[in-house]
Amino acid sequence: MLHTIQSATNSFSNKLQCICPKLLTLMFLFSYSVSYRIPALVNLNDDQTFLALAEKRKTLSDTNAEVLVMRRGTLKDAKTQDWVSGHQLLSSACLPNHCSMNPCPVYERESKTLFLFFVCVPTRVLDLTADVIGHGVQMKSRRLIIPAYVYRYTGKPDCTSRCCLSFCCFTSFALAFCSDDQRITWKVGNQMDVESCECQMAEIIDEEGKSTLYCNARTRLGYRSEALSYNSGEDFGTVLSPNKLIETGNGCLGSVLSFLEQSNPTKTWLLYSYPSNPKNRVDLGLYLN
Repeated sequence: MLHTIQSATNSFSNKLQCICPKLLTLMFLFSYSVSYRIPALVNLNDDQTFLALAEKRKTLSDTNAEVLVMRRGTLKDAKTQDWVSGHQLLSSACLPNHCSMNPCPVYERESKTLFLFFVCVPTRVLDLTADVIGHGVQMKSRRLIIPAYVYRYTGKPDCTSRCCLSFCCFTSFALAFCSDDQRITWKVGNQMDVESCECQMAEIIDEEGKSTLYCNARTRLGYRSEALSYNSGEDFGTVLSPNKLIETGNGCLGSVLSFLEQSNPTKTWLLYSYPSNPKNRVDLGLYLN
């Protein structure tokens, strides 16, 4: 899977450095009084519309998240997007005395409905339940997939230390929320067997038309966790070899997208975006597989 791409795409990455200044569009402007974190992007194929979402924060800290914001763009041609100036506050996506975090949109093609999942965290309270983040996927079977992760207590049974508040006794595990009836009902997939935090998922369709769901997740282990699901997210039974995709610093949310090549037979490509610096969140890299 993605562990094969870095050595094969060095020249591709160098070319990207040359052309990216012409392609980049600044979605949300950072200042000393406001910052924007945890971006998500969704494409509404029917009318060639893109929606960019993010958290608006008073500072860079997670504890200072306020509200979700959105900016709309339209694809003019194969290389040009026209973005509306300014952004919209999603004031209805909130609860009293809570901050809205981790936007995760998914577009249901049959009903042409956009669903926005997000986390509402009580102010000044640490939430240890499930988190969603990034973007959702609608598979070839029309199943909706929402990537998520949960924290599970993995410390000693007799631990009474206050250290638990800093997560040293908890480990995160990725999973998927799945819906086969346009979001009327949902079921929770099984957790991955290895440490896996903030995650992204993408569908891979092979030359015979068979579907596989790929998961790429953040960890504290120095490398990314990768796994495959052959039953559309109900579990990720095949964990790929570790140490292939290096984690940066204390970890960071990565992005994975899949798209089909117009060929016969059809071929799926994966596009992975992540900081290429092993220590800091700088030097963004794009990798194609």
